Amino acid sequence: MTYPISSDVSAGQATAAAHYNNLRRDALYFGQAPADSKSAGEFFARYAANLTVTYLATNRLRLAYSAYNPPAIVIGGCLLQPSASVDLAAGCFSGAAATYYIHAIRAAGSTSFTLSVNTTPADNDTSRPIGSCYWDGSNLSSIQSWYGSSPGLPAPGYDSGWFACAYNTTYTRVHGLGAVPKNHMLLHSASSDGSGENVLVLVGATTGGGCKSLVGFDAANAYITTDTASSGGCVYSRRRESGGGYYRLLCWI
Repeated sequence: MTYPISSDVSAGQATAAAHYNNLRRDALYFGQAPADSKSAGEFFARYAANLTVTYLATNRLRLAYSAYNPPAIVIGGCLLQPSASVDLAAGCFSGAAATYYIHAIRAAGSTSFTLSVNTTPADNDTSRPIGSCYWDGSNLSSIQSWYGSSPGLPAPGYDSGWFACAYNTTYTRVHGLGAVPKNHMLLHSASSDGSGENVLVLVGATTGGGCKSLVGFDAANAYITTDTASSGGCVYSRRRESGGGYYRLLCWI
């Protein structure tokens, strides 16, 4: 049908019931009959988009901002959109290992929102869960963005966060994806927070002068076995050779 169904009125023209009702149908139902269409408020009440949560530090998270795909969410009927990246405050994770749910929190008088975490996914008029992560008692991993979106590579289904590595050692990481990942990326850093250059790890060096790939998967776990050379067992490339440092594993399914 034609949209809008309302029409312009002239100054001094008497208000008619049809004018009001047609304006109301345009605003609430996109000009459709109420029996055929949800109201705009009902339809968009659960709207959320471009909410990509990423690892920021050992116990911190960041909701990334892009001017081309800005984060947006409706909480308690309020349309919210930050104008910069939103960082989770330090000290929000503590205690024993647990799955934490990442919440967007609105406050009166603001069209942006903050981040919080707790162990329940329940929402209310001031809070909505937008993802989850796993806290192992000292580090974050398995960061999930429920409403993530980006113009390039999507957010990984699993992110181990940075963890210390050493040559001639096997590490097991529970990715929990339920299937063998279709793609992965193993990064190496000389710093525990990933600052400075990150090097893509393809192989490690053996004590005999050769090199071998390091990563394997099944439907539940990732296995990383570093090679035996003290000078290049963790990363062996034209960019860096090292028998220690820090790894970060990203997986996609």
